Amino acid sequence: SEFLAQILKREGSLVGNEKVYVSCEEGARKSTGTLYDKVRAHLNPTHWEHYGDHPISDVKQAREKGIIATQINTAFTESEKTLPDYSKRHSYELSCLAGLQRAARIANGNNAYSALAADFVAPAYIPYVQFVLEKAKEQGLKRLYFLSRDSYILQKIAECKQSEFPDIELRYLFVSRKALLLPYLQEPTAAKFLAVQDKQTLVGKYVEGLLSSLATSSVELKEKFATEFEYNRITNKQQEEDFLNKIFGEKSNFRNHLKKTATEKRELLNAYFTQEGLFDDCEKAMVDVGWLGTTRLMINSILREEEQKDTHFFYYGVRGDVLDNSHGIFYNYFTPQELSTALTTMVENYFSASPYPSTTGYRVENGRVVPTFKEGESVKSNRIIDTNIAVCTYIAGEIPHTATQKTDMLRTWCKCATETMLTLKHSDIDLSPLCNAETFDGKPFVKILSTKELFNIMLLGGRCTAFDKASIKLTTGRLFGPVWKICRITGKIRRFLYLRFKAK
Repeated sequence: SEFLAQILKREGSLVGNEKVYVSCEEGARKSTGTLYDKVRAHLNPTHWEHYGDHPISDVKQAREKGIIATQINTAFTESEKTLPDYSKRHSYELSCLAGLQRAARIANGNNAYSALAADFVAPAYIPYVQFVLEKAKEQGLKRLYFLSRDSYILQKIAECKQSEFPDIELRYLFVSRKALLLPYLQEPTAAKFLAVQDKQTLVGKYVEGLLSSLATSSVELKEKFATEFEYNRITNKQQEEDFLNKIFGEKSNFRNHLKKTATEKRELLNAYFTQEGLFDDCEKAMVDVGWLGTTRLMINSILREEEQKDTHFFYYGVRGDVLDNSHGIFYNYFTPQELSTALTTMVENYFSASPYPSTTGYRVENGRVVPTFKEGESVKSNRIIDTNIAVCTYIAGEIPHTATQKTDMLRTWCKCATETMLTLKHSDIDLSPLCNAETFDGKPFVKILSTKELFNIMLLGGRCTAFDKASIKLTTGRLFGPVWKICRITGKIRRFLYLRFKAK
C-alpha cells in the first residue's frame, strides 16, 4: 500500500492521506466480498461507488454488498495483446508500443474510433513519417510539402517530431490532380493529356467526366464550338482517337479556348507556387500517400517549363505501374506487392481523413492566392478526423521517450497493423466507425449489407462497397469466418471458369 500510494499521488489520484487498501495486507479479497466488508467497517460510508475492470470482483460482488458498481474496460485489445508476438526480434519494443496504443485509446475515449486510430492508423502512419523525415535529412532536404488532402494527418504527426529534425521546414500545399491538370496543359496536346490518364488510355472513361476535367461540358462544346460526340463512354481506340482529335487536334474548334483557359490557370498556379516557396532555391520534396504518380508528373512538368528544378516525392505506397523516375525522383515506403487494393481504399478514406475538401483551383483574395473548393464544400472536421489526429499525435509524441524509433522495428509495427486490418482476424475489431467515412468512387465505403447484397458478393463476386470484406464482417459478426471462406471458394471457382472460357 505504501508503494501504491506513492504512485497514486504521483499521478494525482491520491490527493491527501487517504488509506490505500490492498488485499494481501488486509487478508481479504474483493472476489469473495470480504475486502468490501473490511473497508465498510473502517470507513462506514453513507454512499459508495466502485469502479473496476473485473466482472465478478469489481461488479457482481460489489453490487451484492449494496455498492453502486461500474465496470471499466482498460484491457488490451486482441491486436495490442498479440503485437509483441509478431516478431521475436522486436518483442520488447512492440510490447512498449502496444502499451502506448492502449494508453492513447483510453485517453481518447476508449471507444471504437480511438481503437481503430490507436491499433491501425497510428502504426500505419507514424513509421512512414519517421521514414520521410530520416530520408529527408539524409538527402539534405530543407523543406517538406504535405499535399492536400491525404497528407494532412501526416503533417500533424511530423509536427510532433519537429524538435528531432529542426532543420526541416514543414508546409502544407493545396493541390489536386484536378487543380493541376489545366495549368499542366498550357500547351494542350493529346500526348500530355494521355500521359496523366490511368494506364495512359481513355478507353472505359465517360466523355462527360473527361470534359469536366477540362472545365467544359458536352453542352458547351455543342453550343459554342459545334463539337459533338456520338458516344457517352469511350469503349475502343477509334473513339479515343476521335475524342482526342476533337479536343486537341489541329482542326479542333475547342483547342484555342482550352489553351487560353489553361494559360490563365497556369498564371494563378505559378503565383501560388511562388507564394508558397516552390520556386525558392532550396532543396525540397513533396509528401503524398501514392499511388501512380500523376501529381508528380504534372508538378515537375510545370517546374521544368518554368525553368525550375524538379522536386522529389515521398509515397506511402505505389502501384506496379507507377510512373518512373524520369518524371522526378521518388521514395516509396511500401513496394507494390506489399499493399493490396483493399488497404489503399482504407488509407485514402479513413486513415487520411482530412478537414479540407479537394482543391479545385485558385483565386486571389486580399492580395494572396488561396485555394478554391467545390461549391457547397468547406473546411470542416468530424469525429474520425479529430480522433485520428489526437491519437496519432499522442503516440508520436510519446515514442521518443520509449527508445523505440529503430527503423526496422517501426516498419515491423506498421506491417503488423496493416496485415491485421487486411485480414480482420481479431474478433474484437469494431468496424462501425467505417460506416461514417466518405464514399469512394460513388460507393459507400463500408455499410451493413442487405441479404441480397451479401449473397451478391459471396456467390457472384459483386462489389457493393469500397471495402467489402469489412462490410461482410460488420454484417455477419461471429459468422464472418465461414462466410469469408465461402467468398474465397466461389472466387476461385469463378476465376477457374473465366480462365477456361477465355482459353476457348
